[in-house]
Amino acid sequence: MKKGIVLIVAMLSFAIGFSQNTEKTNYKTTVDIFTKHYNNDNYRAIYNMLDDNFKKTFTLEKVNTFFKNEINAGALGKIKSRELKDIVRTGHTYIVTFENGTGEAFFLLDEENKIKGFQLSKK
Repeated sequence: MKKGIVLIVAMLSFAIGFSQNTEKTNYKTTVDIFTKHYNNDNYRAIYNMLDDNFKKTFTLEKVNTFFKNEINAGALGKIKSRELKDIVRTGHTYIVTFENGTGEAFFLLDEENKIKGFQLSKK
């Protein structure tokens, strides 16, 4: 009986651990849309994906400056692919492969699937 309980606990622990690294559908959809806008240099559309609170600090002007100057999206090129790296709480971190480099992108979504946290760094 004890072996059966230990086995059940071990299986549940594995299942919970495994499910935590499965990309959630709402994140996949949002990141797909983000990728489309990024690849079309449509930073206004990316800005419109942000939640109202995030827009207060990450204004449209700052979004444009971030992608054009800080990330240098023109030099990195379009996003070719991305792979889920990790999930911490509900935020998803991706390894992003650009035409001319790689980076990491972190997304945190609110209840309405608006971006309430975002970070992109190039390697």
